[in-house]
Amino acid sequence: MITGFNTDIEYEGVTYHVQTEDKGLSKPMILSLVYNGGTILASRRSPYDDLLKGDFDEKLLEERLNRQHKLICAAIRAGRIEDLKRMSAKEVHAASAATALTDASAAEPFINSIPPVPRPDTGELNPPIPRPDFGEEFDLDALMDTPEIDIGAISIIEVVEEVVLPETAVEIVSDMAGRERPGNDKLIIDLIGETDLKGGDRKTIGMMVCRGSDKRVVPEAQIMVKIIGSTFRPLIFHSMTDENGIARVNLQFPSFKSGRAALLVRAMSEGEEVELRRPIAIG
Repeated sequence: MITGFNTDIEYEGVTYHVQTEDKGLSKPMILSLVYNGGTILASRRSPYDDLLKGDFDEKLLEERLNRQHKLICAAIRAGRIEDLKRMSAKEVHAASAATALTDASAAEPFINSIPPVPRPDTGELNPPIPRPDFGEEFDLDALMDTPEIDIGAISIIEVVEEVVLPETAVEIVSDMAGRERPGNDKLIIDLIGETDLKGGDRKTIGMMVCRGSDKRVVPEAQIMVKIIGSTFRPLIFHSMTDENGIARVNLQFPSFKSGRAALLVRAMSEGEEVELRRPIAIG
């Protein structure tokens, strides 16, 4: 079974987390995400429809997944994070352009029948819309010449610094005073009950999936739970929320005496994903 990879890489004082996984045969794609904290900085999507023609070879898929993860890690180690961001922007632009082209194909005869409209100020025809400039082409494969990176080396670091200031030192300024706060429709996931996790423990973890600022429950949301660590292989569990937006998963956390580990919980509904992370203490 292909479980994917999670690797932390430090470059110039910043720790980037790289996560690469297979989205499954129903959606054949290898997805790599580059995080800084909880923010996604870059992504890489590689479809593998060609592997589904004929007899499917899981070994070939595993090799592609492994190689893509190592390429992304090598790019970060080489200081090419900005290139990765531009590459991600290219992919988004290409996908949007392909969708727009498909949607417009049926209307092409009508569009072509409309003559160019001159500008009222100069009489010249409006110029075509330029393609966005994403900068110099970035060859990700060229970075394979960089030193090997141990994709099993996972370093999960959480730094929490609490600073308490007196009330007189804090001035709250807001232009929202007297007005209603803007709402949102984003997916939300929360852990229910005790969240102190320790290696060797057996626990039932409850999760609630909601949507929007009014926290509407989301039934039948797909739940994926990962237990990752630097001294043991990743463990993956799946579940689905009930009519109250709640899912429960029985977990056995591996015992470990060194290194770091974490619990990753991802919820997916209507094409949207949300993820949270909790550290696991040595036990």
